[in-house]
Amino acid sequence: MDLSPDISPGSQHVTRSGSHARSRSVSDLSRVSPMPETVNEAIVNGTYDKNLNKETAINRNNASAPVCWSEQPRKSYSLPHRYKAQIIGACRALPQDYSALTTPIVKPSEFKQQFMSMRQWFNRFSDEQKNMVLAELLEHIGPIQLHLLSVAIGGRLHHGCPPNCEDTIGWFPPALGLTIFSYLDPVSLARASQVCRKWHSLASHNCLWRHLSQQRKWQLSPSSNQKQLSQCTRQDGSVDWKQVFVERYRLHRNWLGAHCHVRTFEGHTEGVSCVQFDDHRIVSGSHDNTIKVWNMRTNSKWSVQTLVGHSNMVRCLHLSGNRLVSGSADATIKVWDVEETSQWSSINCKVTMIGHSSTVRCLQVVGERVVSGSYDHLVKVWALSSGECLRTLAGHQEPVLTVAFDNDKIISGAADKTIKVWQLESGQCQKTLVGHEDGVTTLTFDQTTIISGSLDCTIRLWSLVTGQCVGVLDWMSSEGHTGVIRCLAADSRRIVSASDDKTIKVWDRDTCRRLVTLRNHTDGVTCLAFNDHVIVSGSYDKTVKLWDFSVC
Repeated sequence: MDLSPDISPGSQHVTRSGSHARSRSVSDLSRVSPMPETVNEAIVNGTYDKNLNKETAINRNNASAPVCWSEQPRKSYSLPHRYKAQIIGACRALPQDYSALTTPIVKPSEFKQQFMSMRQWFNRFSDEQKNMVLAELLEHIGPIQLHLLSVAIGGRLHHGCPPNCEDTIGWFPPALGLTIFSYLDPVSLARASQVCRKWHSLASHNCLWRHLSQQRKWQLSPSSNQKQLSQCTRQDGSVDWKQVFVERYRLHRNWLGAHCHVRTFEGHTEGVSCVQFDDHRIVSGSHDNTIKVWNMRTNSKWSVQTLVGHSNMVRCLHLSGNRLVSGSADATIKVWDVEETSQWSSINCKVTMIGHSSTVRCLQVVGERVVSGSYDHLVKVWALSSGECLRTLAGHQEPVLTVAFDNDKIISGAADKTIKVWQLESGQCQKTLVGHEDGVTTLTFDQTTIISGSLDCTIRLWSLVTGQCVGVLDWMSSEGHTGVIRCLAADSRRIVSASDDKTIKVWDRDTCRRLVTLRNHTDGVTCLAFNDHVIVSGSYDKTVKLWDFSVC
């Protein structure tokens, strides 16, 4: 079978002129003699002869190209077998009429005439009609035209528009913009203030930051709040609420991340059993029978005052203003007047209360009353100014280890594993809370809840109304302490506890989730006190530590 192309003298063919060749239209191709089938067509039609030599097959495959037959044919290679089925299927899907594959080309003169007419019509349209035309044209253009549009109109999208034409917030009335911004969280509000000057002006408005600062999550205690507001007051008397919130946000972040500066005060020769502090000083009591006063405002780690008067270890303290009340293993309670100025300081023991027959283990002062608990199993109420014992409460079967009270009730915990609630004026025991498996060493309470720590290494939360235990924090379920709970304190948002396991743990009061664990003491932590900015702790390692969360 002869597969060579049939080229007669009368047949039309195209020769190359230089590097260009005139392309034929579909109608031109239809008037020439039929082109021989290509290799792919032969495969589709079933006429392909495997015995054909490679050069003949190549020439046949290139026969559809209008080139000079004297040119050297281009070498090509067949595809792998797994592609042949796809090629055959694709070829069978091709239309028999090749003219369907080609879009008729408009002649230049005709195109110019139609384009001029279209432009005249478009200029006569209204803006709405122009938008309709453009919207319809977009449905009929391809990627090439879309790319051209993006390049051509990129710099003209907002030509003639007013400034910030896309700024929806900027066009709103200021009151509406502030309302929208009031729904943002602090981080989003700070980021919004960096968008533009208009947003910065709105996002810096005092009312937004005041609203955030007054949310419960960011509130401080009344004393800390008043102090901060006075520091952030401008010369015109207004409060810089943004600065207020920034300080509170940083403080909150430091608490959650345990970012604090730790200072250590050394001087006691025995373990520290109790600590108290105010704005500028720390007071600590120790097993070495002394009370030491430390200056928080200096970098000195040595005490500035030492109080000597007890004949045995000091077990408990309460500091209020310049008045310090201490309880000791010598069974006495002493009231000290601690005055301090920039020029001089004085310490005087004003009152000594005698009435307990054993160690005074705990005490608290509210107003002009002192409540104390002792190893003699008794709770006593004293007059602060005169030192007179006003009332004795008996009911515990073991040493009383912790007490707390307000103007209505006294709550005490003892080594007999119980917590008792007493009526302050009558001295009657109203209820007894049972649940701890060992002695109750520390407790605090508010209007609804009692929080207690025990020798059983757990912290329990109790309903003050019903007396039922409503929560337990232990090492298994809550990542709690692994040693005896020696001390705890709480505010409206946090619980802070200290243990013989050498750690201090901070808990979220609402969820009872452990927030952070602080480690720096080298022995068991026996006592602590805290406020919104610092924690002060004492330990068997004879040191007092100040954990400052406001400086990081």
